[in-house]
Amino acid sequence: MIQTDVLIIGGGFAGVSVAQELEKNGIKTTLVDKKDYFEVTFATLRNVADPEKTRDRARKKYQDFLASTFIQNGVVELSRESVLLENGTHIVFKRAVIASGTRYPGMPVAKSNVALDIEARNTEFSDFHTRLEGADKVLVIGGGVVGVELAGEIAYAFPEKNITLAHNTGALLTGFREKAQRKSLEQLTSLGVEVQFNSRYRKTQQQYVDENTGIVSDADLVFEATGILPNSEFLKPHLSDALNEHGYIQVNEKLEVVGEKNLYALGDVADVGEAKLGYLAQQQGSYLAKLIIRDAKDKKTKGYKRNPLMALIPTGQKSGVAQLPFAVTTSKFLMNMKQKDLFISKVYKAFGTE
Repeated sequence: MIQTDVLIIGGGFAGVSVAQELEKNGIKTTLVDKKDYFEVTFATLRNVADPEKTRDRARKKYQDFLASTFIQNGVVELSRESVLLENGTHIVFKRAVIASGTRYPGMPVAKSNVALDIEARNTEFSDFHTRLEGADKVLVIGGGVVGVELAGEIAYAFPEKNITLAHNTGALLTGFREKAQRKSLEQLTSLGVEVQFNSRYRKTQQQYVDENTGIVSDADLVFEATGILPNSEFLKPHLSDALNEHGYIQVNEKLEVVGEKNLYALGDVADVGEAKLGYLAQQQGSYLAKLIIRDAKDKKTKGYKRNPLMALIPTGQKSGVAQLPFAVTTSKFLMNMKQKDLFISKVYKAFGTE
């Protein structure tokens, strides 16, 4: 059995943000993750299309920068005072932070389900790039942020390929402003991407069939940027009441799991009430760390202030759309801020590493 002051489940943007800040302030922290590496997930799509541009810099082993104790293992079940890991270890905690994130069952490019060490993940990307090089026709299913970025990255790196982006509604980037939807479509079209709206491709045996039209895709390679699921199964044995109907964890204004005083949830797995983006998960992590530090000193903290949807979405290496709180723009200056290295350096610097 292991004891810790704060247990953190999940080493993504949110979990690492909390861990680094707490350790810096002298609070004993243990972070558990199935993987042995942190990944700047929003930089991975270029890694597939044009690996020379990122050279696997989007990943770094936890042991190389994480200040807290790290345990590589999966979580079987969580109770109010302890957690059971897949290897049979019990960890007893005073507080627990659930930052276990989400997964794409059909798209390991975005978030891997099987590559649990950094070498395997780098190989996974190399294999996908090789498959991409050998494909003449590529189908990307899902016109959200991931699908739009991926289609743009592939079209820019491989202008000779036939790229189709299929979305199940009449506009890309559902939930974004109309101008962002329109501009992203214009940019993808200018790169040669064929965008199909109101399409619902499903895999039937070895084929992808549009349920709305009956059309069978003849693509050599398919990316399914849909069907995202929360990693929350380990709450079901003891804390199922904390989950909403879609499996996301319900939290209050202080990111406390509803009905619990020593459990917190943030990042993609939590129903926080704002967009599920990496930089917002970092902000949630910074807020929660401050709350825990202040609470340990019997000081009160105001609730977390939700942010409006804001994002920089590349469509290839030379174009993109920025949705700001006050406007939508395709400003080269703004897009170049992200295009430089996809914010990899900025993320590492925030975590105290390079």
